[in-house]
Amino acid sequence: MTLDDLVSKVTDPYERPARLYPALLALLPLLASVMLLYGPKATALTGAVTVAVSCGGLYLTTNLCREFGKRLEEELYREWGGKPTTQLLRHRDRTIEAVTKRRYHSYLANKIGVPFPDKDQEATDTEAADEIYQSGVRWLLNHTRQDDSKKFDLIFKENVAYGFRRNALGMKPIGLILSIGCLLWVLARGRVLFSPGHKFIDLTALAQMPDSATAALVVSTAMLVAWILFFTKASTRTAAFTYAETLLRACDSI
Repeated sequence: MTLDDLVSKVTDPYERPARLYPALLALLPLLASVMLLYGPKATALTGAVTVAVSCGGLYLTTNLCREFGKRLEEELYREWGGKPTTQLLRHRDRTIEAVTKRRYHSYLANKIGVPFPDKDQEATDTEAADEIYQSGVRWLLNHTRQDDSKKFDLIFKENVAYGFRRNALGMKPIGLILSIGCLLWVLARGRVLFSPGHKFIDLTALAQMPDSATAALVVSTAMLVAWILFFTKASTRTAAFTYAETLLRACDSI
């Protein structure tokens, strides 16, 4: 079974990029190292993957990825000061200009049948105010999840981008462990580390590594850099607030 065959089994337009891809990225160094270093001899791995997929392994993988992401999400919300949509609707938040925010408040208050708090009411009881904001956002979510995907295509795309980064961040510990482990494995197998000459690093052996081992080394190194520099709380926050602002703009188009 090829990687394309594996990916093709997940057809949901949200589940594939937001849940499957982060899990596959975490496993990429391991899969690449096995296939590049052992090639045709890696039939056992191919057989194991086929059996696992047939027995629901792919479904389990996407659900584990989602679980790690959702657990992390609550921690992120606490660090950020609340859900992004809730923050953007608060009077004290300056991301959305006051005129536009009043329009959103008026629209959502009319839809849920509850008046939105003014600035003083929000300051007096922030928890009650946040509950009203969240109720308005819940109404908005329910009315932008329709079959007419083209109408809310941008919202969907931003939701996928956020889901991908959140779930990838949840998978980050596993991704780091596998990337570092495969990096050391390839180097040790090529006798670059702990060489017979008692050198910790043998640069001559590194230069003489076969192309397949070099490719495996590049994949593991590239993923290690990606996990460290790209999949961060900061990049996830950017995607989360972009999605939140895009969702709120639907108040002007529904």
